[in-house]
Amino acid sequence: MRILYVISELTMGGAQKQLVELARQLATRGHEVTIYTLNADVPRQTELQGSGVNLIVDQKQSRLDLSLLRRLRRTVTEWRPDIVHGFLFDGDFYSRVACLGTGIPVLNSERSDSYHLSGAQRVAHRLTRGLARGVVANTYAGGAFAQKLFGIAGENIHVVYNGVRLEDLESRAAAAIDYRNQFFGQPDVRVACFVGAIKPAKDFHLALATAARLIAGDPRWRVLMLGEQLTTAGLYKAGSDSDTGEYKAEVLRHHQSLGMPDKIKFGGLRTDVPAIMRQCDALYVTSVREGFPNVVLEAMALGVPVVSTEYSDIRRILPFAWQVVASRQPDDIAAAIIEVTRRNDVVAARQRQWVWNNATIEGCARALENVYQKYSRSEPCPQTA
Repeated sequence: MRILYVISELTMGGAQKQLVELARQLATRGHEVTIYTLNADVPRQTELQGSGVNLIVDQKQSRLDLSLLRRLRRTVTEWRPDIVHGFLFDGDFYSRVACLGTGIPVLNSERSDSYHLSGAQRVAHRLTRGLARGVVANTYAGGAFAQKLFGIAGENIHVVYNGVRLEDLESRAAAAIDYRNQFFGQPDVRVACFVGAIKPAKDFHLALATAARLIAGDPRWRVLMLGEQLTTAGLYKAGSDSDTGEYKAEVLRHHQSLGMPDKIKFGGLRTDVPAIMRQCDALYVTSVREGFPNVVLEAMALGVPVVSTEYSDIRRILPFAWQVVASRQPDDIAAAIIEVTRRNDVVAARQRQWVWNNATIEGCARALENVYQKYSRSEPCPQTA
């Protein structure tokens, strides 16, 4: 099968990470896979080296770049993929329009839920949404949201959970460094980890308040926050869900006001997050909304117990109901963190089993193949043993 993916860019976000992993896996299963980016920001390009996945890097010059649209359509008509699958808003929109009249089926993706499109996005979406034959969501919440957003029949909404490449993750998690000692100067402290960019959807204020309550209840605790460069706001006007702007400044002021810089630390943007996370006692999440939480999936695969606020499909993912805190109260989240570490062995085992049953990259690729076969007229690809 020939599969063409269209995506805004290949930066370090969760959707981009999943696309790269899926493309690699589908290529190993005998498919011809091409990724077409609409932006030249492609730091994940190196992850595709030697995978057999073809990458076409383009650069959009305006919101609606007709020249780029013509180049994408030329790729579609010359290569004649069996399926075109868009990722993220621009990738979805451009894939729909570029394939108009070609007879090639187009699928779009839904990676989140309960968000709002801008005025221009609403117009563009409504005028072209009917060109998508189906939507692949990575959560059931996202699938329900997409059904309303696209006005599409339920039979054409497909839920395929994110997948993790377990062997690669284990390799990246191996480390000879004592991270507790590196960050806190004490190898015998307990560490709760929080991973994410500083943006409103992550609710960093609740994360900091939870950290303070956790330490107040037991001074042995430390909290490490990863995934953010400690820079100030840029000169441009940030969007309402951006990881720059005044929100970041507010979060940093909140952190300073707690007066615990030696106990609650920002570790910055790291490439060794799996290795750090594996040495932590727990991962906690305070998101208001989010799609499929990749960091939760990785923590579960690595045997790190997880506590989360309630959003999206998190109750379907975490094995015990009490791991999800609906109250959004710092005391309740801190109490759940303590409880999850107390029951570490049973929680870790159940979490790992869930990943094996539901979220390996191999299983994800097989599920996606089944979706593509529904719309493609190509012959099924021979399955490897």
